[in-house]
Amino acid sequence: MTQERELEDKLEKPDLMILSGSRLYGTATHTSDYDYRGFTVPPFEYLAGLSNFEHRVIREPSDTVIYSIKRFFQLLISGDPVAYEILFAPETNIIERSDIGGVILRNRSLFACQRFARRIGGYSQSEWRKVTGTQLVPVARTPNEAEVIEDIRQMFRPQKEEMDEIIRLLFLQHPRETRPARRKLGAKRKAQIERHGYCTSSACHTIRLLSQLVELMDTGVMKFPCMNAELLLSIKQGKLSLGEVVTIYEELLNTAFQAGERTNLRQNPPVNKIKTIYNEIIAHTIITDERVKKYAERYVDTWERW
Repeated sequence: MTQERELEDKLEKPDLMILSGSRLYGTATHTSDYDYRGFTVPPFEYLAGLSNFEHRVIREPSDTVIYSIKRFFQLLISGDPVAYEILFAPETNIIERSDIGGVILRNRSLFACQRFARRIGGYSQSEWRKVTGTQLVPVARTPNEAEVIEDIRQMFRPQKEEMDEIIRLLFLQHPRETRPARRKLGAKRKAQIERHGYCTSSACHTIRLLSQLVELMDTGVMKFPCMNAELLLSIKQGKLSLGEVVTIYEELLNTAFQAGERTNLRQNPPVNKIKTIYNEIIAHTIITDERVKKYAERYVDTWERW
């Protein structure tokens, strides 16, 4: 079997995959899509060879994203909210789980830390600005600064949320102003603003993210469906006024700040322990692969001829 075919097989049956999105949060309606998220350990050529695999996006028949185990660990360490959801999904939402998936789920407490708070804080603010179709931008950005940003994009190819956080940190001390940004919104979000006076999808995401932040800071876990699923669904459907949503948002911001002050969670994940688990999984995967054994035998013969 070729490495490409084996990768396709692993993507069809990943090491861990959950039913995500609104069907995880408890805000699904009869028209809601089916979203799946997970990770897989790719063939050893992608682990030790020159081939590269980070993730695969599959749009049909459902919205599915499968990460490589390396990319998944990187997202967890950086505090990515979608990666955290995969860790804390309930049994009813777990579609696939291998022995490796089980190992990671049993060690999920290692990833719960305050770094998640910083990531969610920035992400929720970005989402909140979409509620009224605005963006917060530096008043002035020099050509050299623009070149640096583009270089980072090209060299490291960060995800959108990661790039937003990088830009936020780089321009933390720059003067900023709020500007209209509706043209950057999709047709669906623009229609929501026209109908309800605000983007209901972004408002729902913002309140959910802040609620999950408080929950994780206070308990060390995130439970699904969300405890405030009915409220989230009401916001999503535009049943609350913009003023009511603003009040909820401001109260949650204050609660999130207090949760960050009182939390007992560690500041950052224990990277060395996490690396040990990752390395053991990769080592086990490689030494039990039959093709690796054949390569090893061939290598011994080749090395002796060299």
